[in-house]
Amino acid sequence: VHDRTHDTDPDAFAQLAPRIVGVAANGESRVSRELLARLPNAKVVSVFGVGYDGVDVVAAIETGKLVGHTPDVLTDDVADLAMGLVLSVGRAIPQADQFVRAGRWPSGPMALGRKVSGARLGIVGLGRIGRAIAQRALGFGMSVAYTARSEKADSGFRFFPTPAALAAEVDFLVVITPGGAGTKHLINADVLKALGPRGFLINVARGS
Repeated sequence: VHDRTHDTDPDAFAQLAPRIVGVAANGESRVSRELLARLPNAKVVSVFGVGYDGVDVVAAIETGKLVGHTPDVLTDDVADLAMGLVLSVGRAIPQADQFVRAGRWPSGPMALGRKVSGARLGIVGLGRIGRAIAQRALGFGMSVAYTARSEKADSGFRFFPTPAALAAEVDFLVVITPGGAGTKHLINADVLKALGPRGFLINVARGS
């Protein structure tokens, strides 16, 4: 096992490269075309995470390398975090914590937060994690709607054709999409305008 030798010791890596048979990466790793070209005998790029947008998949295919990932491993964790953020921003929990820590509470109460139960939740991307978020939202009595590349007839939730159309109808807009060029600028000024000054944007999508 050679840990990032291509970054830390390029000369040593040049000697090792022909003997390397696989690349292990996490969701933040960058496995470029250049790196893959230097690994003539590698057979696989294995990502121990959900996202693989840091891997040049086209280059991997061209050089005969399989790319794998673990799509279900973090579904519940990300969905839990998304709902935690909805509650946190709606109920102003970080602001309340700062209010107390700064010693401002003796001077009077802070402003009330926004009710989450019964609010309208919009989900951008209804894949595995999007569906898990929806199930949690139903537990809070929220109405759920979504937008995605295509309508999911079996979802039971209202579909909107664009993020802007969805944003105009919800209180909380949760984004859970893949990364990469295909979703770049998906949430733009039009979406934010449609969400409005009293809406909340929760982003648990891929970092790219």
